[in-house]
Amino acid sequence: MSYQRPRNGVVAVLDGREFFATHPEGGQVVLSCAVDPGDPRFSQVVGGWQAVLPVAALERLDEVTTRVDHAGHECLVVGITAEGSVGLYYLGPDKAKAAADGFVQIDPGTWAKNAPIHEVTRMREHHADLLFAEWATHGA
Repeated sequence: MSYQRPRNGVVAVLDGREFFATHPEGGQVVLSCAVDPGDPRFSQVVGGWQAVLPVAALERLDEVTTRVDHAGHECLVVGITAEGSVGLYYLGPDKAKAAADGFVQIDPGTWAKNAPIHEVTRMREHHADLLFAEWATHGA
């Protein structure tokens, strides 16, 4: 898997290797990569390689988002431009404070802002385990 920052989307771990993936549907996911992974389960498609696999074949399946702190708020990074502007969504509970700090409501419950990259701190990836409910129900 080639890394892009910020990394957002579904990431699967298969045989110790990470691949971008789709959300599970009907107990299956589609894994994709740009170069031949050397795995016979993958087929070449336009723009890269893909495999359709059962979720049970995966070691992990996570929804990955990138988060930062900006002006004392936890924010979701939606993009970073080549010029160094960061697109942010406010994740905190105090919408009045978000508005006071320059966030603008773009949809009900969604507050957004662009900020220079040097104004953000604590960049980190947040992983939400999409297989947790299955694990909790049926065990590891």
